[in-house]
Amino acid sequence: MITLAFLICAGVVVWLLHRESRREAMRRAQEHLTFSGVMANGIAHDFRNPMSSLHLDIQMLGRETKREQGMRPERIAELTTRVQKTLARMDKVFKEFLYLSRPPSGHMERVDLAQMIRDCVEMLTPRLERATVTPHLVLPSREVPVVVFSSGLRRALTNVLINAEQFSPPQETLEVRLTMSRGRAILDVLDRGPGLTPRERQRVFDMFVTARPGGTGLGLFLARAAIHRSNGTIEARPREGKGACFRITLPLASDIALPKTITDEQSPNRRPDA
Repeated sequence: MITLAFLICAGVVVWLLHRESRREAMRRAQEHLTFSGVMANGIAHDFRNPMSSLHLDIQMLGRETKREQGMRPERIAELTTRVQKTLARMDKVFKEFLYLSRPPSGHMERVDLAQMIRDCVEMLTPRLERATVTPHLVLPSREVPVVVFSSGLRRALTNVLINAEQFSPPQETLEVRLTMSRGRAILDVLDRGPGLTPRERQRVFDMFVTARPGGTGLGLFLARAAIHRSNGTIEARPREGKGACFRITLPLASDIALPKTITDEQSPNRRPDA
């Protein structure tokens, strides 16, 4: 009798596990189809307008070559430049979608977050100089070790910095502050742009949401995805006075010993509006 009961229970457990396995497979398949649909809609959404512009510009180029009064070199140059810019934008969007469709590459590794930030800012120096935006770094003098997908995180930091630069007025300062507290690295990227409303702060990381003419609406979306892959978080916060703050939080490597004096309230790098 006991053996029969045991066999019945074992059979029920096996059946439940099999059912749960099938449900998980169906859920994964549904998620894949949903993601594929989002990707397809995204490509159609972001390629429709550039394709229309490209079609019109090429039509005008064709008409220009058939003008009875002769071709106008300045008009051809203008249309050619517009075609090149449109193709460049489409290529940029296409590359973003390729990146989005790929799983995380490589493996997680220990890096110095402070040095990675310095490298990203240095890479963007020509861009910041053209925009007359001055970077101001407030970083710990010591190593800030985190374990992350380094290439994805580097790309995410670059996207967040570019976003801050694009909304910074000329002659303004772009502040980058890094602190450590309670086992976390906390990075604040602060600009003096127009800032974000509460609703915009909720939607700014959604796909295709952008307040910048010509923006793809993918930069911050991809940044959040990369940061989440490295077990971090990112949020948009208000900044006292004017501007926006994007806060990235990552867990510190487990073998680091933090000074007991470093807390949110005591950190010398803490922003007044944090």
